Amino acid sequence: MVETIDWESFYRNYRKPDYVPGYEIVNKLGSGAFGVVFKARKRSIGKLFAIKFLKLDDLATREVVLKELEGVRYFAQIDHPNLVTVEDRGVVDGIPYIVMGYAGEETLKTLLARGPLDPEEALRLFAQICRGIHALHERSLIHFDIKPANVFLRGGLARVGDYGLSRLLTESRNTLSFGRGTPYYMAPELARLKGDHRSDIYSLGVLLFECLTHRVPFTGTNEFEVLRKHEEEALAVPPELESRFGPILRRALAKRPEDRYASILDFLADLGERKEPLAAAAQVSAAPASPLGAEAPERRAPLVFDRASGSAPAAAREAAPSTAELFDVVGKTLERLRLDRPMEAPEDGAPKRGALAPLLDGLETLSSWVAAPLRITAELLGRALELAVVLPFRIFEWTLRLSVFALGVGLFFLFGLALRELLVHLL
Repeated sequence: MVETIDWESFYRNYRKPDYVPGYEIVNKLGSGAFGVVFKARKRSIGKLFAIKFLKLDDLATREVVLKELEGVRYFAQIDHPNLVTVEDRGVVDGIPYIVMGYAGEETLKTLLARGPLDPEEALRLFAQICRGIHALHERSLIHFDIKPANVFLRGGLARVGDYGLSRLLTESRNTLSFGRGTPYYMAPELARLKGDHRSDIYSLGVLLFECLTHRVPFTGTNEFEVLRKHEEEALAVPPELESRFGPILRRALAKRPEDRYASILDFLADLGERKEPLAAAAQVSAAPASPLGAEAPERRAPLVFDRASGSAPAAAREAAPSTAELFDVVGKTLERLRLDRPMEAPEDGAPKRGALAPLLDGLETLSSWVAAPLRITAELLGRALELAVVLPFRIFEWTLRLSVFALGVGLFFLFGLALRELLVHLL
């Protein structure tokens, strides 16, 4: 029998010792789309941990997430200084939870809110973030939700958290901003439900851009406008950063995954092997030694994301194509056609483009804009169908309950009248 989700019981009892067995909740750390996070103390040793209680819409999605939470054991095997550790998992009052290492209450988001970072400090933190994400990629795991709020800072150490949760909860809320990351940091291909480890590299490029400029590269009035800019708009690097970081940022934020860095180590090596001062953007004359010191590794084949396991198995198993995937196939076909009829390369040295390129670009853009409304329409139709099926049963259920209640009231009065008549005859 499926246990009911009971948030009322949660908020009534979560302060009690051993509400989560073995732990005592101290205070709330924050909340977001995935859930609510509390600082907790393990009673046996007094060590602090963070417990995230996952927000779910209904029992059906809870069952899906509970099955997916079996995959947490793979994340728990990772022990890296730049990753928040995953310690345990469980369910209380029907609410799944994950116990994680306590990495402090300050995040990169709160640090950036206080003002721009010194370029040298920004690179120091960024290198740590990259090493944490690289540790995931080495194990064929992909984060998919890299953003400042998921980078925790404590004692000069940056730790990346919430890895794995984006994939676990995709089935719970399938919106662009929830299931596949935050629009400001999302790689273009994620809007088409495609992605691999190079999607994380794109998000890291956005993060580096924000650390250096104190703003994200693309903004808009809604998530669709932001995603459109990620797909179409050229990256504008501030002039003071162009010579030092321009080529690096453009490669990390390339629209096509194959044009980005093949691995995070390539990204770090490109930052570290340049000889200009790290603080060139701030026009500091001293030229410190490279803080990264990473060597360019051998190129590796891209990791293919498996939706079922969240990893990249040796033999990728393809599911039946969705509408979004079909549009992606159309996009790839258009890309091949775009290069079939070469013209002379433009003077600026840009890649050669086919004669049909403008027309095909327009068709590809149209296909991407059609896919999003189709997904939303399908979801609304699904909800409407669910309501049409469930509503008659709900009406019948309440009608039956009211009938039983009325019958009970009637029998009670009849019993009262019979008892009164009996007492009258006896007395």
